[in-house]
Amino acid sequence: MERKLFPALLIACPLLYFSQVGINTKTPHPSSILDIESDTKGLVVPRLTTAAVNNLAATASEGLIVFDKEKKTFVGWDGSKWQNLGYEESNTAPIASNVNVSGIYTVGEILTANYSYADADANPDDASTFIWRKADALSGTNAEDIASASNQVFTLGGTEQGKYIQFCVTPGSSVGASPGIQKCSSWAGPVNAVVNQAPTASAVSITGTAVQGQTLTGNYTYNDNEGNTEGSSVFRWTRSDDTSGTNETTITGATGSTYILTAADINKYIKFYVTPTATSGTLLGTETGSGFVGAIASLPQTSVQFAAVSSSVSEGVGTTTLVLSITNPSATTATSVEVFISGGTGSATDINNYTTQTVTFPAGSSANQTVTLTVTDDALVEGNETIQFGLQNVTGGNNNGAIASGITTNTLTITDNDTVAPIILAAWDTNGLSSCGVSPLAPTTTASNVSVEGLTRGSGVTSSSCAASTWGGSSWATTTVLNTAISTNDFFTFTINANTGNTLSLSSIDMYAYRTSAGPTLSQIQYSIDGGASYNNIGSPITITTSISLYTIDLSSISALQNITSSTTVSFRVVNYNASSTGNFYIGATAGNDYIVRGFVN
Repeated sequence: MERKLFPALLIACPLLYFSQVGINTKTPHPSSILDIESDTKGLVVPRLTTAAVNNLAATASEGLIVFDKEKKTFVGWDGSKWQNLGYEESNTAPIASNVNVSGIYTVGEILTANYSYADADANPDDASTFIWRKADALSGTNAEDIASASNQVFTLGGTEQGKYIQFCVTPGSSVGASPGIQKCSSWAGPVNAVVNQAPTASAVSITGTAVQGQTLTGNYTYNDNEGNTEGSSVFRWTRSDDTSGTNETTITGATGSTYILTAADINKYIKFYVTPTATSGTLLGTETGSGFVGAIASLPQTSVQFAAVSSSVSEGVGTTTLVLSITNPSATTATSVEVFISGGTGSATDINNYTTQTVTFPAGSSANQTVTLTVTDDALVEGNETIQFGLQNVTGGNNNGAIASGITTNTLTITDNDTVAPIILAAWDTNGLSSCGVSPLAPTTTASNVSVEGLTRGSGVTSSSCAASTWGGSSWATTTVLNTAISTNDFFTFTINANTGNTLSLSSIDMYAYRTSAGPTLSQIQYSIDGGASYNNIGSPITITTSISLYTIDLSSISALQNITSSTTVSFRVVNYNASSTGNFYIGATAGNDYIVRGFVN
């Protein structure tokens, strides 16, 4: 049989090019190009692994057939993907379930389709197709596809008004068996016409200070989809015990967009509500509230005080005034306070037998108030005197709780106009000094019953290169900052005090001084009455020039430097700074005294 078949194949070979081929048959079926017959054997085609099958896809020709030996099935290339040709599916098609639609069935609204995708072989959902359909009834009467509606979202148009809507999905994947069976949602509808929507209020909030008596303002943004303008929107204010709205109650009469906090709101929490109202269309929207503000604080306590800690007047000036100020005045209740004499070296007779006076701040006013004092002009030479005033019996103000606070005393210094010329208490004559003079330099003149510690250079000052007949030094601070110069000890000091049983009043200091071109341009004179623990500036810094000049410092208006008992030593500190380099500062170079302290000893 085999010997006969071989010659037959040789004879038939030319037919491979021009006609049909039959194996084990002389009469191939007319519809075939190759007809194989056998009752005992079969045809073996190429057997590939699944990976090889997938790799072959890149070059496969439509109609190519191979056997996937892992999936145990024949597969054929249909031009775009492998199709199962076997007796059993090697890959199941995906399925869709839970198909439904969410959204509002009104023209202009957006519907969203949802479904669950499943594939037994975990093939991706990347080839599913969607359609939307409309019909005349829930039963699907006259159903038709909606053109171009091929996504999971669909905006209802005017042609869908009155119709019923359905969504269908055909699950599909780019790999494996695909597509699956189309699944559809239930019909729903009908689609309503556009309805005029009510206005809305958003961003509702409260601004203002949460304090009794302050004004709160309700804020919001009015919106209307149809562009209807705002009419008379309705406002409401409430108060509660906490931010959770416990015991929330509407505040009677609070119907505007602003609200003034009252005593009833103290420790409460306030909320603002607005019901937006349009002038046309659907008029009333839904009431919307802000967050709570609070707790509401009570009105700040009203306080009164003197405008300054001290004041001064000459004995012969006639009248002067004490100025009082108020903090947190009440808008509804006046505030009163009594001004009385609380101490001082003088007495009521020095101000025309002054008696306690009442000062009243009107309700709602923050303007300063004054007490007028008439100064007694006597003929006594008694030196400068002080009268201290205090505040008492404060009434009224916010919640009738006004107090005196802050500057509660004012010391009035009355300058005696029946004066005797002040004497020289201490003086220094630098004539004959060399090498900047010694430190400390004792005064050349000292009044009776006065003790003086001489001019003493600070550790930051160098005694070198001074002109003849001067006292001073070099290496002064180049800084423009006073405190920096103090910290580097660029100053000189001296002290003065009355001997036991005497008092001292200081009136002036005369200083003949100059500097070299690189020396300090500024000189700040300070005093201390607490042993040098703290110093006070006397006026502003003096500008020192390069030519010898007289600089006079007035001390008579400084109450702390008047009528000083022997138990208090006055320390003076002269801080020189703002030098351009290591220039010099000098006292002296005049005929006679060059540094003079004047005043009175009693």
